[in-house]
Amino acid sequence: MVLERLVGHFRLGDIEVVGLADKHKCESAPDHDSDGTSTDSRVEACPPNNPIDLDNAIQIIETGGLRIAIWGDNRAVPGPSLDHYLRNVDVLILPIETVLTRDEVDAILRKYDPKAIIPAHYFLNGLTTAVSGLESADGWVHDQEKVHPANVRRLDSAELKLSPVRLEGSHHRLYYFGDHFDRK
Repeated sequence: MVLERLVGHFRLGDIEVVGLADKHKCESAPDHDSDGTSTDSRVEACPPNNPIDLDNAIQIIETGGLRIAIWGDNRAVPGPSLDHYLRNVDVLILPIETVLTRDEVDAILRKYDPKAIIPAHYFLNGLTTAVSGLESADGWVHDQEKVHPANVRRLDSAELKLSPVRLEGSHHRLYYFGDHFDRK
């Protein structure tokens, strides 16, 4: 089942999904009508000036005693009404390097303080094409290893099993799939 941009509160068995309405990450587009003499050649196309087609959602999935937030392509600073949902997540899945900048990721981690982080939405050798525009998360992960070597877990497969017990005492533990993926 695809849960793209699902907003609301849903329950299926022991799985609870809360879709938080927010906005897609947005950057102003170049002004194609500019004569080139202006120092400001960007058109403000981001909300609130262009609210259409930029709706998005952050998903929070609660199951097995874990609260997992999937950030998606959302902006780095969601509306303040979402803060109380995001401050209590165990696992935060973030788009590293391509959607969010390193500074934005750092600010999100400081603000919401998850037990674990999983990079997502990055270039995967053998799966992603060069025209995708995605970048590898390897550089960011490598930098995290330099600062917090004990907190980085490079996975050797496309499978990760987490539990509240396994995350007990964790603080910003990084799980990185690298180029591992399952073709199912």
